[in-house]
Amino acid sequence: MALLGSPVTASCTAQSPGGGLEEGGIRLMWKLDNKTLPGTQDWSANGTVESNLTITHISWSRAKLWCYLVGMGTGTKTETPQLIATADIQAGHPPSKPHNLTCMMSLHEKSLTCRWDPGADSLLPTETILKSRNTAPAVPGSQNHCTLPHQHLQLYQNMELWVWVSNALGTAESEHLCLDPTEVAKLDAPILKSVQPFQTNCVAVAWDVAPSSAYIEQQCELRYQSATELVSDIISPNQKVQHCGLLFGMPYRLQMRCRRRTFSSYWSEWSPEQGFTTHEKAPAGKPDAWWQVTPSGSRQGAKVQLLWKALAQQEANGRILGYWVALSPQQRGRMPTTVCNTTEMGCNFSVPAGVRRVYLAAYNAAGTGPPTEVIFLERRGRPLRRLWATPRDPHSLWVQWEAPAAPTSGYVLEWRSVPPTEPGGHPGWQVERNHSATGALIRGEWRGGSPTPSRRVCILPGLPSQAALPARGSYQAPRPGCSLLWGGACSPSFSRQS
Repeated sequence: MALLGSPVTASCTAQSPGGGLEEGGIRLMWKLDNKTLPGTQDWSANGTVESNLTITHISWSRAKLWCYLVGMGTGTKTETPQLIATADIQAGHPPSKPHNLTCMMSLHEKSLTCRWDPGADSLLPTETILKSRNTAPAVPGSQNHCTLPHQHLQLYQNMELWVWVSNALGTAESEHLCLDPTEVAKLDAPILKSVQPFQTNCVAVAWDVAPSSAYIEQQCELRYQSATELVSDIISPNQKVQHCGLLFGMPYRLQMRCRRRTFSSYWSEWSPEQGFTTHEKAPAGKPDAWWQVTPSGSRQGAKVQLLWKALAQQEANGRILGYWVALSPQQRGRMPTTVCNTTEMGCNFSVPAGVRRVYLAAYNAAGTGPPTEVIFLERRGRPLRRLWATPRDPHSLWVQWEAPAAPTSGYVLEWRSVPPTEPGGHPGWQVERNHSATGALIRGEWRGGSPTPSRRVCILPGLPSQAALPARGSYQAPRPGCSLLWGGACSPSFSRQS
C-alpha cells in the first residue's frame, strides 16, 4: 500500500543459471503493467545480480510490477525473459472523516438505521464500523449506512453513536451523535377508513393510525389533488377531521401522512390514495360569447353563428351537461324559448326580424348558471393601426399590435382560414383581458400544406361592448416565398355580461 503521489522503491535479486558468469552476462528487467522501466544492475562474483527500481511519483491507484531475468543460460544463448517475481501496488489516501451522520428508527422493524456522507473515496480497502459507547457492540457497516437491530438499542435514553473508518494508511471518525431512538422514529403510514364529501365543497376524513404507533401522539397532514395542496397540523384524538373550501363537483385524490407530535421527527410515507368527488352546484360563471350575424332579408330576420368558451372549473361547479341559447332570460318556474340546446361549444340558428339579443347559459346536474346577454349591436370605435404576426412553431402564432390611443379594457382575437378549409367552419378566437397587452399567442394548426391556406387574423379592442373596428390581416403558413399579407374584412362581435 502506498500514498498516492509518493515514491515507491522495489528490489529484485536473481542467481545466474550457470553461476560465475561475467558481469553483463545476465540482467534484470522491470515492467509496470506493460511498460518497461529502467533499474540499476549490480553483479556479484558468485553469479547473482541485483536490481533496484525507484518510481518517483505514483499517479495510479492499482498496478502490477514484474521482475524478469534476461541473459544467457548455461551453454545456450537466450534473450527470452524469465519471470522472477511480481508485486501488486495499491495507492490511495487515508480515509476521509465521515460527516452528516443521521439516524432513523423503524417502528415496524424496531431497528435504527444510520446514514452518513463518507467523503472522498480513499481508493483503498476500508473498514467501516458504527460504534456506540457503553450501550451496544460495534456493528460493521457499508460505506454510507448501517442498521442496528433491536437487541442493540436502548430506548427512551440517549445513545452516543459515531462512525469509525480505517485503511492501511490511517483512521478517521465522525462527530459523535447523541439521540434517543424513539425521538427519531419514522411512523408507519396511517390507514384511511373513510372519505365522505358533505354539503357542497367539504369532505370528512376518518383514519386509523398504524398498529405499530398506536401509543404515540401524532400530528398529520392531508394531501389532495397535488403535492402543493396540503392541509397541515391536523391533531385529532379521535382520528377524524373535516375540511372545506374545495371546488364544487371536482374529483379529488386524497392521502395522509403522520409523525410524532412532540418532536420534529420523520414523516411517515403517504397512505394509499382514496378518491372522492365533491357535490355539484349550479354553474357560477357566464360563458364568453363570440358571434356573427348574417341578415336574411329586410323582413325575414337573420342567421346567427354563436360561439362560446367553456367555463373554468371554479365557475363550472361540476360537469357541464350542455348549453342553451334562448330569446329571453330564464324566469322562475318557466323555461325560456330556446333556439339552441347543445353540448357543443357553438351553434347556428335563425332569429326573427327585430331580435337584437339572445341569452346563453351553461347547466349541470345541479342547475343552470347565470346567462350571458349577447347583444347584436356592433359598437364601433377607433381601430388598431397596425397588426403583424410571427410563427412560433407549426401549432402557434405570435400576434402583435400597436396599442390604440384611447384606453381599452382588453382585446378579442379571431382567426380563420382564407379560403375556408371547411364550409361553415367555426373561426378560432380568444380573449386577452390584459388591457396593456400588445401581443398574444394563438394556437392552432399553422402547418403548411398544398395548397396552404392563409389565416386572416382580426383584433378588436374593447370588452365587452366597446369592440372597435378590427385590425385585420392574413397570415400564410411559412414556406419559401410566403409572407404576411394584409387586407380582407371581418366583423365579429364579442359579448360577456359582467
